Amino acid sequence: MSIEETRKQVAGRLDAFHRAGELTELRNAADRIDMIEVLGAGSFEDRQAARTAKLSLWLKLLDTMDSAKDPKFDPEDVPAARVVLPEGTRMKPDFPIEAPEGIADPEDRRKYDEAVKANAEKTTRYRFQKELRQLDTELTSRADAYIDDAHLRSRQSLKEMNAAIAAHVHNRDRAAHLRALVAPR
Repeated sequence: MSIEETRKQVAGRLDAFHRAGELTELRNAADRIDMIEVLGAGSFEDRQAARTAKLSLWLKLLDTMDSAKDPKFDPEDVPAARVVLPEGTRMKPDFPIEAPEGIADPEDRRKYDEAVKANAEKTTRYRFQKELRQLDTELTSRADAYIDDAHLRSRQSLKEMNAAIAAHVHNRDRAAHLRALVAPR
């Protein structure tokens, strides 16, 4: 598969992630990036183009993940397993158990239904953010391994890496992490 075709496929996966929020699209994009062969790419110019494309795509993928993260996410703020009826909620006469169907006051029932909906939305956001961070750990490790294996420590490579970071990475912590990977030892 050509580098240009791979770029298009990765861009399509990242666009699909932006539209639907499906984390599998990020993993699929990473798998496509990994398919770029740098060493077997032919001439020096071909290998250089493959290396540059692979680096650029990894940085775009990492930046996409960073942009999807909620900076206010608190992994300790776990949603409720289920919403319980507030203490003292009046039940309909002859209703044997405390259950939503037995709430006597329509306003209390509306508030309960809103609480259930809010908790469901919180659960969806929580799962997404938690899974995104887990995927981030995995994909960052894969990107780091590529960057380390690509030996990007020459003066020209450092220049290329810094330009790629400036072009594709918007998160300061991520940029610092990436620069540390290629800093001269």
